[in-house]
Amino acid sequence: MNIAPVQHQRHARTRTRGIGLVARTVLLFAALAFALALGTTAAQDDDRFFVYISNEYSADISVIDSSTDTVVATIDITGRPGEVRPRGMAVSPDGRYIYVSVSDFMPTVETNEDTITVIDVLTNEVVNRIAAGGNPERVAATPDGTEVWAALEAIAQGGGWNVETGEEIATFRVGIEAEGVDVSPDGRWVYISAETTHTVTVFDRENLEVVKHVLVGNRPREVRFAHDGSVAYVSGEVGGNVTVIETEDHTVIATIDLGLDSRPVEMAVDPVRDRLYVVGGGTSAVYVIDTTTYELIETIREGMGRRPWGIAITPDGRKIYTADGLSDSSTVIDAETLTVIGQIQTGRGSHSATVGVIPRED
Repeated sequence: MNIAPVQHQRHARTRTRGIGLVARTVLLFAALAFALALGTTAAQDDDRFFVYISNEYSADISVIDSSTDTVVATIDITGRPGEVRPRGMAVSPDGRYIYVSVSDFMPTVETNEDTITVIDVLTNEVVNRIAAGGNPERVAATPDGTEVWAALEAIAQGGGWNVETGEEIATFRVGIEAEGVDVSPDGRWVYISAETTHTVTVFDRENLEVVKHVLVGNRPREVRFAHDGSVAYVSGEVGGNVTVIETEDHTVIATIDLGLDSRPVEMAVDPVRDRLYVVGGGTSAVYVIDTTTYELIETIREGMGRRPWGIAITPDGRKIYTADGLSDSSTVIDAETLTVIGQIQTGRGSHSATVGVIPRED
């Protein structure tokens, strides 16, 4: 992918420590196969994974080498910490680029710091900023890697952009306080949650139109599609639950209760097991759900950091990382034993987590 050079890069620095319809259809199916492979078998034993933790209040990204579980870099996002905040993140299908939602918290004024910021995993440098007014809260990449879609919290909209040119593809109305976003593995659907209206808006990428609004649990925070795209999971922070939406006709088929005190936010779908991992900010726990039965099979509490909001799993399915906002840390969990194996100090107000892939040289 050719990324346009970054503009206004004076605030970005790295501190290192240690188509046509037929063609589009073909591309989407090819991308689906690739995306599914990335989530399951494309991660090779000699791949190297970097974990990215967005720190909302120090306005930077902590980069963790998963082979040593140490912070190897800190990427500054802005020169105005506390006023401009990096929050939700996503990774490109090949693991090469990290997309970061950056908000300036001035909903009536659009500035060049209301962006989707692009980080190159190979260099840990900011390589582009895509203008996304309206306080982007969370972001998702399409399976073919050509587009990025965001929930625009301040203006109750969703939007999509071409990652190379920064050109806007579409914007559309959603519920109030747009929050979570994900793109289905076949690239057809964009789901965006809205906290205040307790809804998920379904957007058809092929026809560029809203097709449905789905009522879900109270204060929906994040959306995650299953790897096969058959269902989508929506975390309800105030409802203390996860709503399961069947994607054929966008209907709720199950609600998984985690308890009103759980306050679930981010989720991670296991690439090799039938599991969904959900962080509970209210209980400082990770809830493990069997995705074949929708039953809670484990709750991880011992050794956890305080108020985990973000979570990610390495593409080989071996390690889980959380972003713990009140302890400014990332908790490391062994996915096989479901036990905490480490704590890593990060920046202030750790918010979200994602994983980039660096293939080792032959």
